[in-house]
Amino acid sequence: MLHYVPAVIALLLLIILFRYLPGRVFFIFAFLTAIMGGVLLHTQMEKREEPPLTQERLAAMNRDQELFVPWWNDYQKGIGELDRCWTRYHQILADAKNGESDIRATYARLSELERDMQDLRARMDKNVPPVTLSDEIYNPVASIVVKTDAYVAAEQKAVTLTRAAADPAAMQEKKPAEQARLLELVMLRESPVALFIEDEIGAVRKYLAPVSAVHRDERVKPDETTKKTND
Repeated sequence: MLHYVPAVIALLLLIILFRYLPGRVFFIFAFLTAIMGGVLLHTQMEKREEPPLTQERLAAMNRDQELFVPWWNDYQKGIGELDRCWTRYHQILADAKNGESDIRATYARLSELERDMQDLRARMDKNVPPVTLSDEIYNPVASIVVKTDAYVAAEQKAVTLTRAAADPAAMQEKKPAEQARLLELVMLRESPVALFIEDEIGAVRKYLAPVSAVHRDERVKPDETTKKTND
């Protein structure tokens, strides 16, 4: 019942202000009030839609966390390896640009990197999320997998095309500086922007937050008990 009090107050204010404010100012005020009311209503509806935190739901969250954490740890390891491969890629091109490696050495290093990235992608593809996860966590995790696969594919494509451009048999440029510039252009054209999974990670954290809070409380309790005993 208390939810309707702000609406009643806002309505009374509109009636009063309608008599004393100029028409244009009143309509601006009414428009802003309507927007704020819509935001508040949407927030209240979202809060009401959240399922009650029952013991059964907590148990389901605990089970989901036990399934999610191993998958997430493996996922992070794969992302770490991917970052190292991408760092190698930029280092190879930097060495070519600085004249520290000729086109044959650059081609050999890019070929090795390409094989390493193919192997990494095959291993990352095997790290599928558990299908027994609840929908609340499985859906964002599945979205992470789809976005990551597209990102890995884009990086792998960039390396492959750069390796093809560095093939000494096909290279048309003769000057090392021009060769390095050509490879850099391929890198700039083909490199993916970024891996945007912040929303999905936020959804997972929000879902598991009650379970994490319970675990934190359980870790604190023994310390508190020990303190009371010592006192």
